[in-house]
Amino acid sequence: MNKRNNTKTQQLSKEQLIEAIRRKKECNARAQVIVESLLEQNVNEQDFLIKLRDINQCHYDDVVDERSILKLCSYPLCNETLDNVPTKQYQISTTSNKVYDITDRKKFCSTHCYKASEYIKSQMLTSPLWMRHQEIIPNFKLLK
Repeated sequence: MNKRNNTKTQQLSKEQLIEAIRRKKECNARAQVIVESLLEQNVNEQDFLIKLRDINQCHYDDVVDERSILKLCSYPLCNETLDNVPTKQYQISTTSNKVYDITDRKKFCSTHCYKASEYIKSQMLTSPLWMRHQEIIPNFKLLK
């Protein structure tokens, strides 16, 4: 009897593992499609907020980087192009006597887009996508 219970437990674990792998593949495939869709111009605000539910911060970072490579403002809701990207890495502020690393800031057309993007990213979950069914997904809000 004890041996049969162990076999059943192992079999259940295998089934759970297979289901987890299937769910992981599905979630990653859906996230890839979403990332690619956010590389386009004219992203709809409502669609954007819905799509955020199925990606995590790492995927959003990919969107930011890829849009920058395409010379688009890295905030998906902005349609501006990046024409005059600074080549320097640091910005010196004479008013605050501080040196700022502008590596990430250069990926955006304006300070507003940078802040709006960071605001969205701060709301996003960092957990693996295939474990989302166990979490409460936030209602994302845009920076106005």
